[in-house]
Amino acid sequence: MEAKWNQLVEDLAEGRLPFVEAMMSASKAMVQPGDYRAYINHHRSFTMLMSDPRILRRMHQELMAKLDELTEGKFDKRAEERAIRAKDGFRLFSKLADVHDQVYGESPSLLCGATFEECLEQYHRLMGHMETLWDDACRLYREGHFPLSTFLAILTIEEIGKLGRLWHDLMGWDIPDKVPRKDLGRLGRDHHKKHFMGVMAGAIVNSRLDRIVGAKRIKQLLQDVESGELERLRQACLYIDMREEKVVLPEDLVYGETAQFYAVVAGELWAEVLGHVPWEFERMNKKVTDFEIEVGMPEELVKRF
Repeated sequence: MEAKWNQLVEDLAEGRLPFVEAMMSASKAMVQPGDYRAYINHHRSFTMLMSDPRILRRMHQELMAKLDELTEGKFDKRAEERAIRAKDGFRLFSKLADVHDQVYGESPSLLCGATFEECLEQYHRLMGHMETLWDDACRLYREGHFPLSTFLAILTIEEIGKLGRLWHDLMGWDIPDKVPRKDLGRLGRDHHKKHFMGVMAGAIVNSRLDRIVGAKRIKQLLQDVESGELERLRQACLYIDMREEKVVLPEDLVYGETAQFYAVVAGELWAEVLGHVPWEFERMNKKVTDFEIEVGMPEELVKRF
């Protein structure tokens, strides 16, 4: 078995076997929709292969060639790099890695089952909670409760940051030295960092989100998250406050446009960050797109490519 694996690694690294085609063929052969165990085993193999720098380079070359083919030579890599730089994306990526180390490094696994089935049940329960949060944000928007809708959308983004490690925890369900802890550490305490992780993971490189809500709005969102302005907005959605020597209510500060923006962003991040397996991703994408069309976004703008 080891000899066959080593031969596969060499064939992929030397280009005798196309990496992307091989992985897609293996996925179709091994994984049926709904078979989480098979998909995780496949993903573990993929992760092991990606640890070889030669295969990583080969995959990058193949993906760029495929992208060039699909766009008929119109893909502009430099334009993509400029778009990332315009958002200060390279610095934010580096900061995101540091925040992940700080927050996830001291936090326990989100899954504590003794068997794969127990861990999968816990995974589904957490994923279901996330979907309910976003559903409630959308429902409150429809009902005209814009501050509460915005609050729940921001809470959804925060919890997306908290669950950013969920897929890795499910992949490592059988790691023997998972250490139980009494609480989630910083993962349970630091709202600002969870906002940062939730937004940065899905918005720094996301041409679709740029297209739907505008690159300038996303750039401002990234700045608001880093500065703490998003946390101030979250609190303004709930509390009576004093502004310019006058008492203000949440509805005096948070309007329908703001609620729609955050409901859309939260939905996009929910699908982008937590759509771990193909059948989940497709369903989540459709649900988010349906909401976007419902609130008046042009279908040709939100349709997926």
